[in-house]
Amino acid sequence: MKIRYFLICIVTLVFIASCEKSKDSNNNDSDLTVKSKQVVESNNNFAFDFFKEIDKGETECENYMVSPVSLSLALGMAYNGANGDTKTAFENMLNYDGLTLEEINQVNKSLIDNLVSSQEGALFEVANSIWYRDEFPIKEDFITLNQDYYSAEVQSLDFSNPSAVTTINQWVSDKTHEKIPTIIDNIPSEAMLYLINALYFNCSWKYEFNPDDNKQLTFTVETTDETKTIEMMSMESELSYFQNDSFSSVILPYKNDKYNMVLFRPEDGKSTRDIISLMSGEKWKEWKQGYEIHEKVVVTMPKFKFEYKNILNDELISLGLGIAFNPGLADFSGISDIALYISMVLQKTYIDVNEEGTEAAAVTVIGFETTSIEPSEPQKIIFTLDKSFIFMITEKETDAICFIGRVGDPE
Repeated sequence: MKIRYFLICIVTLVFIASCEKSKDSNNNDSDLTVKSKQVVESNNNFAFDFFKEIDKGETECENYMVSPVSLSLALGMAYNGANGDTKTAFENMLNYDGLTLEEINQVNKSLIDNLVSSQEGALFEVANSIWYRDEFPIKEDFITLNQDYYSAEVQSLDFSNPSAVTTINQWVSDKTHEKIPTIIDNIPSEAMLYLINALYFNCSWKYEFNPDDNKQLTFTVETTDETKTIEMMSMESELSYFQNDSFSSVILPYKNDKYNMVLFRPEDGKSTRDIISLMSGEKWKEWKQGYEIHEKVVVTMPKFKFEYKNILNDELISLGLGIAFNPGLADFSGISDIALYISMVLQKTYIDVNEEGTEAAAVTVIGFETTSIEPSEPQKIIFTLDKSFIFMITEKETDAICFIGRVGDPE
């Protein structure tokens, strides 16, 4: 089922830490410190910038979802090991100017604490981990920071053993309740370190959709103008609603009012890309002020379920983090005295929206490779032509074999 215009898939996790709750948002604001507000706003700015980069690259995929929260937490762990211009690039991209390392870590720790929930009907789990190659000289301060602020699990593995891939993937599968069973297929010989964030979200609607109210309605695919008949679920309740010249929007609360899903529908003559082009941290703050509670709002929408995978190197380089991917310039001396650079940032996501609620998961992995290998003692080679042998004479540039022969008896 192609569901192009429901940006909800993406916005579900984008706004999950910052969406205004319809009844107690003022209390939440009063609990935030000035620094916390700054980081939340910075995270939202990064979320929209990140999503715009994803949208630019998706010309064929109809359904896609990313988790800016998962990415920013994984990047936050990496930031603890960055120095010099690499550290500055992280700060510029994540809008962390004027904040100390301790402040950033403390607010991210608070963000994790606020995200996590184990209430009935509202489950949100966050897990972080560090995996490094046996005998790789990782710095204790880097490990300690990520354990203290991100509750990161830390484990060294023999990366040359195929079981290491299984071990890492099993952790990912466990933390996402098997919704994302794998994150890596192999471990390159140059790989030294993986930082992984995993999110799992499973929440029931505050106002559930009754399956008996489902109906067959037409749905238009934006990119092709194709119209098809699909099953839609429908419900009526008191909800927050907002409309402007570009879109109309509804906020669907989940049970216990801890999380919301925000739906954006383009107005006639507008497209999802028109909405995306408008999105920013400032715009979202402005739009939130315009939502009003209406006693009767009828929401009709399709059920949907899909998975998405994207290597985010190009997007992050475009957003200003190119130095971290450059083997000759990256400075992660806070992780190890061995030179490292980011070789891969990969994210996988999963979402299932139905009458009862939403189940979603995201995993972000940041892979580090070494730019230099510690010199090892050269092995002594013993080569003795003590029996018949073959010889060749080749041309170096073309590698053409000019002569080939066999020496059976030198005498």
